Amino acid sequence: MSSDDKSSVKSSKLDDLIDNLVSDEDLKRYIAEQNDGLTHEEREKIKRENRINAINQWCAENPGRDPARAKDKTIKQLALDEKAEVRLEEFRRDNPEKAAESRRRAENSSKYFDDRQTYTEQLPRDYLHQDSYETRLKKAEALNGCSFKTRTFKSKRFTDQYAAELESPDSGSTLEGHWVENDGKQLAISWFGGWSNLFTALSFLLMVAAVMFFFVDLVVIGFVWGDYRWVPFAIYAPMFIVGFYMLKHRAILAHRDNFYFNRHTGLVKTPHTLFRKPFYLPYEDIVCYGANQRNVGSARGGSRVFVSLMVPLKYPKHYRFTKPTFYVGGSNREWDSLAYATAMTFMDTSIPLGTHLYQSIEHYFKIDKDITEKHGFPEELKPYLDPVDCQVNREAVW
Repeated sequence: MSSDDKSSVKSSKLDDLIDNLVSDEDLKRYIAEQNDGLTHEEREKIKRENRINAINQWCAENPGRDPARAKDKTIKQLALDEKAEVRLEEFRRDNPEKAAESRRRAENSSKYFDDRQTYTEQLPRDYLHQDSYETRLKKAEALNGCSFKTRTFKSKRFTDQYAAELESPDSGSTLEGHWVENDGKQLAISWFGGWSNLFTALSFLLMVAAVMFFFVDLVVIGFVWGDYRWVPFAIYAPMFIVGFYMLKHRAILAHRDNFYFNRHTGLVKTPHTLFRKPFYLPYEDIVCYGANQRNVGSARGGSRVFVSLMVPLKYPKHYRFTKPTFYVGGSNREWDSLAYATAMTFMDTSIPLGTHLYQSIEHYFKIDKDITEKHGFPEELKPYLDPVDCQVNREAVW
C-alpha cells in the first residue's frame, strides 16, 4: 500500500469519527495514537513516569516539604494527581471484585463505542407521553372514577419548596444519593407511612412481647405450675414465629407504599394509605416541601429526623375528610430535593434519562422485573440494554 493510500485511509477514519459525533477527548486520543504509534496505556505509563520524576526532583530541591502543598501550582497538581492514582491502585488491590466489575463495564463501553453505527441508531419513542396537561388530567379522572378538587398548601413548618428540575439531567452523584429506584418506565419514591412500616412495627412488637412474656412465665411455671412448662412454648413461640415472618417478608407490601412516576403516561400514582386507595394525577400537580428548620421533631420529644412532605395539589372528590399529604425522605434536605428533582426530570420526555439512573435500570433488567416486581421488565426499554452484559449500551436512554 502506498503512502497516499495510507494517508487516505487515515483521513477516512478521521472523517468517520467526526461524522459519528465523537467527543473531543476521543478524537484527541485517536489523533495522538496515530501520531506517536503508542497505545493509551503506554502513553499513560510514560506520563506517570514523567510526573513521578518531576515530583522527585522538586522534593530533592525542597527537602521535608509536601509537594501537594507547594506554591508552584504545576507541582501541586502533579502531586495531587499522583495521590489520586495511588488511591485508585489501593482500591483496586483491596477490592478486586469491584475493580473487575469496573474493568468489565469499561470494556463493554468500549465495545459499544466501537459499534457506534448500531448503538447510536434512533429508536422509536412513541411510547413516551406526548399528551397535553388537560388530556392527561382527563385520563386521571377516568382512572380515579371522579373529578378533582384543587387545593392550596400552607404550612408554618414546611415552607421550603424544592426546585422541580435538576440543573443537568446527569447531575447528582449516585443512585443511592437520590433515594429513588426506576426501571426506565416508572420511578418510585417511598413514603414513611403505609403497610410495610405497619408490618415492621407489628413484627417487632410481637417478637419483643413473645420474648419478655416467655421469661416472665418461665419463672412462674418453674415455681408454681410444675409439669405445665410446655404452655409458654405453645403460646409465645407462634407469636415470635409470626413476628419474624412478618419482618422478613414485609417487603412484599413495599410496592404499595411508593409514589410511581410513569414516564410513558405522564401520570403519578400515589401510595396506598391504610384506609384509602391510591389515585392518579398529572406529575405537574405534585410539589415537595421541606421544613424551614433543619430537623422536624417527633412526638413527645423523641429523636429528631429531617423529613419532607409530598403534596398533591389536586385530589379526588371522594377524599371528603382530609387532604392527602405524604412524608418522604428522611435523610437530609439535599437528598430529598434531589429525589424530587430527579422524579420531575424523569418525567420530562424532551431529554434522555440521566446516567445516574442506569444502575437501577440494569438491576431490574437482570431480574426481568418492573419497578413493582409484579410484572416483567418493560419491553420498550430492552433494546437499550445488552442482553448478555445487562448493561446500558446506548448513550441516550429515552
